[in-house]
Amino acid sequence: MRTATLLRSGPAAWTALILIPVLVWFSAQNTESAIAYWPSISSQTTIVVGFISAACGAAAAWEAARIEQGGITALAPARGLLGVAVLHLGPVAVLGLIAMIAPFAVVTTSVASTSGSPTPAILAVSYSVILAHIALGWFIGTRMPKLLGAATMLIFGYLWGFWPAAIGALPWLRHLNGQGVSECCGLDQEPSVRSLMATVTFSLAIVTAVVLSSALHHRLWGPLLSLSAFTLATVVALVLAVPLEFQGTQARDTSLRTCTGHAPQVCLWPEQRTQEANISRWAKETTAHLAAVGVTPARQVEFGDPRPDRANVASNVATSPVPNDVPACALRQGATYPGDEAMIAIYAWLSLTGGVPKNDLARRWPPEAINLAERIQALPPRAQHAWYERNMRSVHDCAVLPDLAPASYTTKAGTP
Repeated sequence: MRTATLLRSGPAAWTALILIPVLVWFSAQNTESAIAYWPSISSQTTIVVGFISAACGAAAAWEAARIEQGGITALAPARGLLGVAVLHLGPVAVLGLIAMIAPFAVVTTSVASTSGSPTPAILAVSYSVILAHIALGWFIGTRMPKLLGAATMLIFGYLWGFWPAAIGALPWLRHLNGQGVSECCGLDQEPSVRSLMATVTFSLAIVTAVVLSSALHHRLWGPLLSLSAFTLATVVALVLAVPLEFQGTQARDTSLRTCTGHAPQVCLWPEQRTQEANISRWAKETTAHLAAVGVTPARQVEFGDPRPDRANVASNVATSPVPNDVPACALRQGATYPGDEAMIAIYAWLSLTGGVPKNDLARRWPPEAINLAERIQALPPRAQHAWYERNMRSVHDCAVLPDLAPASYTTKAGTP
């Protein structure tokens, strides 16, 4: 059959007229979480997989029902049911591929250019989900009327594409439907290979079962073989997915970083190396500001923004002495952690001291914390250091209450 005839008689063309513009519009509205890092850009495409798979599954079900109703397989027995399926579902598969590329192009053009290349594994895994829905649509469509089969796949595809990500009790389901890496990735992360493999394996389970069912539909043992293949592959997918729970990322290879300098040592990922001179200079300036009040930054610092500006570098270096996690005492059942109040004030003071502009800080911290930080900055350097040391004890020890009042540090030569 000619390609023009397939497109004219099948659902792929008119589905594309609706699906592609919607995907382009939706992707343009949801690019704020992507950063100039290819795994992050590539993972944004997984957000729309639910829409694409639902539409392609419905189109496949419609085409399958139309073929079944028209008795096409009986008119061409030499080709077989599987051969007819491949021919007629080809345009739907191409539609799925175009629907994947369109939002990816939108996200890519909306994010500043970056080094490297797209992450093909994420795109391939997402496409495997679409192919699985096309296969399932074929299976459903040959057993239901056109409208009912298409509606079933449309509803099922949408629910399966988005519902698992909202379930807190079964978080590993997102690794089966292709949403496992949708929140990937920071610069120090990469997509979880285990998550990607779980998605591919489950998609392969569906495709294999449908292929065997179509190829062996006249054999008595065909359903048993297809069910066995589906069960085996699904078990493998579950073994991969269940231990992951919510986690869809893994640590990036730290050997890719380049670390220079000392006190602090500045570590940059490949995407940041074009700014190495500026970042190192800004880090030294911030370190000098901290040294004036007796504060030493962490031994090693890195930055989450692919293109950090002066304020970002100053903030990271200045607040690096503050621990990222609360102490073990705060994790005990019923425990209180007075260090929270101290941590907010210390963050604001360190940021201002390190050179972060007040208007930039005001976007992230409450006004009262900034006002307190400015009052502490008005104290002599020794008094500021004493305030810092005293309240850092509250950050590390739940039994120590903070003493944030500037008046406590204006006596005895700036010591409390």
